Amino acid sequence: MQIPGLSDAGTQDQAVSQDTTAALGQLGEAVDRATEVRSLEDLWRLVGEFREELIAFGLQLLVAIIVMAVFFGIYLGAMAALRPVFERSRLEEDARQLLASVIKYSILGFGTILALDQLGFNVTGLLAGLGVAGLALGFAAKDTLANFIAGVTILLDRPFRVGDRVEVDSEFGQVKKITLRSTRIHTNDNQVVIIPNQNIVNNKIINHTMQASLRVKIEFGIAYKEDLRQAREVVLGLVKDEDRVRERPPPEVVVCELADSAVVMALRFWLKNPHHEVPLEFEYREKIKLALDDAGISIPYPHLSLFVEQMPESSTPSAARGEPVAGEER
Repeated sequence: MQIPGLSDAGTQDQAVSQDTTAALGQLGEAVDRATEVRSLEDLWRLVGEFREELIAFGLQLLVAIIVMAVFFGIYLGAMAALRPVFERSRLEEDARQLLASVIKYSILGFGTILALDQLGFNVTGLLAGLGVAGLALGFAAKDTLANFIAGVTILLDRPFRVGDRVEVDSEFGQVKKITLRSTRIHTNDNQVVIIPNQNIVNNKIINHTMQASLRVKIEFGIAYKEDLRQAREVVLGLVKDEDRVRERPPPEVVVCELADSAVVMALRFWLKNPHHEVPLEFEYREKIKLALDDAGISIPYPHLSLFVEQMPESSTPSAARGEPVAGEER
């Protein structure tokens, strides 16, 4: 019993094999005849014998060239149409180059396949071989491929851009370069941290400068005996004339926690430029300490009180030792 699908496929493979064998035979015969050429007359005679084959091949070559020219024109037209779109989308340069390369190789690659088909090449076998080679290469370089795909995701999704200050993979700093394999971040100590894109995609990303404004929260503690209203007034006076802080929403001092040793408060204000976050945190943490000291408001540190309670001595030592007391029976 023959299965129709399998029998048709076998017939096609057999036909392709026969055509390939015949073509190789003709090619071998032509090579043998070419080696016998000794003069110009022999050359013209050889050309006359293979005139029909040469004309057919020339027509095929002409059609292949026309096909490639058409697809090259399609590529140029597509790039001319997409160039304004790229500019309006504000994509990163790496993302633009990536998309341009994908479009280029997709269009020209398809055109090359059609051109080779016009020349009589077995395109099906060629594609099958390329597919097997691509599968083997994918298994061999799976980590590199994963980083490449993650880089494409970052460039298209744009969770951050070059110049943003981000916190990712336990690192905080400014993004300096985004490539298809990794992302480079400069920390506050001017260290360059190179993070594989796969780690970035699989972790939480905190972008501190994506928005136009950023709120800073600086916590401090005061003793329970101190006046909260006085502490609030003292700390708010520090940011009264600060040009780097927004007036709306206004700065505020709130109580965050009633801790064991202190009343934990926080100064919160909105920055005009998110890139000032780190220097202002350092600056105002010191200002708060000095202002509270000048106002006589104590900042307690964690302490532990130990109470030693003396146990009363027993009035009947003998009873404590288990000895019988007078008048007590065993």
